[in-house]
Amino acid sequence: MKTSQLNPLHAAHDFDFLVGNWRTRQRRLVRRLQGCDQWEHFDAVSTVQQLPGGVINFDTLAAEAWRPGWLGTSLRVFNPLTGLWSIYWVTNDGASMDATTGALAPPVVGRFVGDEGVFDGEDVFEGRPIRVRFLWQRLGADRARWQQAFSDDGGQSWEVNWVMDFERAPAPPAALPTAPVPDGACEVIELRRYALHAGQRDTLIDLFDREFVETQEAHGMSVMGQFRDLDAAERFVWLRGFADMDARPKGLGAFYGGPVWAQHRDAANATMAAFDDVLLLRPAWAGAGVSMAGRERAAGIVRTALPGLLDLSVVPLREAAPAELLRFCREVMTPCLQRAGAQVLGWYVTESRPNNFAQLPVREGEWFLVGLALFASEAAHQAFVAGGAWAREVAPTLAGWLCGPVQAHRLVATARSAIHL
Repeated sequence: MKTSQLNPLHAAHDFDFLVGNWRTRQRRLVRRLQGCDQWEHFDAVSTVQQLPGGVINFDTLAAEAWRPGWLGTSLRVFNPLTGLWSIYWVTNDGASMDATTGALAPPVVGRFVGDEGVFDGEDVFEGRPIRVRFLWQRLGADRARWQQAFSDDGGQSWEVNWVMDFERAPAPPAALPTAPVPDGACEVIELRRYALHAGQRDTLIDLFDREFVETQEAHGMSVMGQFRDLDAAERFVWLRGFADMDARPKGLGAFYGGPVWAQHRDAANATMAAFDDVLLLRPAWAGAGVSMAGRERAAGIVRTALPGLLDLSVVPLREAAPAELLRFCREVMTPCLQRAGAQVLGWYVTESRPNNFAQLPVREGEWFLVGLALFASEAAHQAFVAGGAWAREVAPTLAGWLCGPVQAHRLVATARSAIHL
């Protein structure tokens, strides 16, 4: 009988088959232990590595199209005395850790018998105790399957809620080094919000990150950051900076009149439903702009989004931002965000001078205050909103200056964004 149960030494190699790179098809139950039969489907990539000695291996799971910036990790630890594996699951949104103690969720424990491994353990789900079971199946050298099931009746019945089908993938190219970005002061910036055709955001991001970053900066502009909007699947947001207003038409004219844009403009424009939601901005006071000093971006094409969440608030005003509002911004709004652990990157107001590059439209005759605050994760931002400090300390006073609702964007950086966590 081929069984690792009878041979602890052999059991140490139970997961050797999994080392490498994988493409996965995911099926995940939308709601768990609620009688739900609705499944969400998405693709993900996984890389499995083994530490020297063979008793520990770990993987990373990234599903950028499902949750940009989200990352899951399994840590598998082998006990040579018992021949059992303990498997821990960790995510970068903190969902798998105790918020008070920082302790990891309990592991599932088990072993392989032949080509099938069963691992189970105790856990808590939505405040109630449950049992959790992982089932691993080796399906030859290049395929595998994993599924997760929960039981809330002590193991009498099980609900399968997550299934991953693995197919081995070639090794990715070696990671490219990072490179510094231009760190000159940007006294004028464009906030550009594009509405894209359905399913075209990743197409534009791939093209943008590959072709339109260094080629714009070669003409003296700063590509400060590129982002996906978590609440609008077809919105792409980016920031472009200029040393001053005089530099703007020079840089834009050189780029849009140059060979790179001529070669790729049709492909870029084909992704866009609208590209005229553009605000021309300047720092709200001396030193209020985003500092680009010391920032780096990946020097090549990287598919995995970066961690962190950028809270971009676009505040519509009845008039040009008065001194009282800017003082309130410095003394109340900024500290409110900082107490929640956010990095307040910058504050901007509308640039009052007219658009000096007529080929690209901007919104004129409107007044805005724009703030950028970077949170460690989506969960950290959710905790800030749920805590209600902004609603209590900021919103009532801010309302006196508004001419419409605040436009709040939850943004995640693309892999080549210079602004990121």
